[in-house]
Amino acid sequence: MKALMRTVVATAAVAAFVAVAQDDDFDFGDGGADETVADAGDTSDGGDEAADGDDEAADGDEAAAKSAAKGKPATKTFFILPYCRSLEGTAEVLKPGATAWEPVQEGKFYPLGTAYRTLGPGDFIRVQFGSEIEVTLKGAASFRTRAQPLNVASRAIMLLSGTVNVKLPRNAAEGLFEVAAPGFRAFNLAGESRYVYRTTGDGDEAVIRCVTDRVDVEGRHWSVARMRAADEIRVRTSADLLFTGLYGQRGDCNVKLDQGRILVRDFETGTNKEEDKFLDWKLSPQTAVRIHRALPAIGERMSVTIMTFDASGELRNRCAFAEKLVEVNSGELGPVLNKDSADLAKRAAEAAETTDGDVEEAEDGEADAENGESSGGADGGADASDEDDLDF
Repeated sequence: MKALMRTVVATAAVAAFVAVAQDDDFDFGDGGADETVADAGDTSDGGDEAADGDDEAADGDEAAAKSAAKGKPATKTFFILPYCRSLEGTAEVLKPGATAWEPVQEGKFYPLGTAYRTLGPGDFIRVQFGSEIEVTLKGAASFRTRAQPLNVASRAIMLLSGTVNVKLPRNAAEGLFEVAAPGFRAFNLAGESRYVYRTTGDGDEAVIRCVTDRVDVEGRHWSVARMRAADEIRVRTSADLLFTGLYGQRGDCNVKLDQGRILVRDFETGTNKEEDKFLDWKLSPQTAVRIHRALPAIGERMSVTIMTFDASGELRNRCAFAEKLVEVNSGELGPVLNKDSADLAKRAAEAAETTDGDVEEAEDGEADAENGESSGGADGGADASDEDDLDF
């Protein structure tokens, strides 16, 4: 019996020791181990994400490298060289330095300074300058790209003939693309614009239309700011560049015209300073601006006269000046309309008649006075003689 009791007591002591040992392991061992493992797991997850990010960056660099190799930089506005994106019918190119035109190859890059042309009414070509910048020709038309260094952050084309369509992003930055001709340049383009260009016997003529968004145009002694959607003007230039005609076609465009240099009094300093004067003219349908220039026999200052005409063809403004010379400037000469000329002639005739009448009345009065004096003197002499006779 005593042996049995000793065995039971020993077994209970061992069980209590095991229970205490288990509690100690739970409080300090298992929990700390679990937290450590959890932290290690978080660290491993972050490392995986960083690794994934590095992989994505590597993939992006590889894609950019591939795009650049194909001539399509992912982060640049323009391709290194323009290329023919699509072609229908027949089109030809004239490379810089070449003497003969050759057929265009679709998908091929061409150097800057290359001329492009389509020959027939069914021909079409699209030249891509960037992912969202393109120039298209349809029908018989042609243009030339400007020869320039590749690192210049802008592009330009020169009009040669026919209808040339230009398309840029609607939010394109200013100064990104330019369309030029001998008598003007269109710049700060955004959206779509159309140019119909032809040469004449004595110069050239271009119709500029803003299809969407904006176009700025400028030439010598004039500029048009912010042509908007559906605005259209016609620009005619002589071969010697001494004449420019601006004609309103559609919409209302604000034209800034040069009126020479004038002296302006600075009342703060009490001195005169030279300033350029300008005239703002609204070029609406059937209105016109005519600019005539002449080179003097002596000196290099060009003489200029600028005239504006309303829709009825009547002269509205007129100014003549020499470039950058305050000494030679007529100022605003003012309009002389036909009806105003008739009124002036009528008033002049009435004034002349009034003057003639006054002169005749004055002459009659003087004659009467002279006659009165002479007759009065004779009567007076007779009376005096009579009185003398009576006296004697």
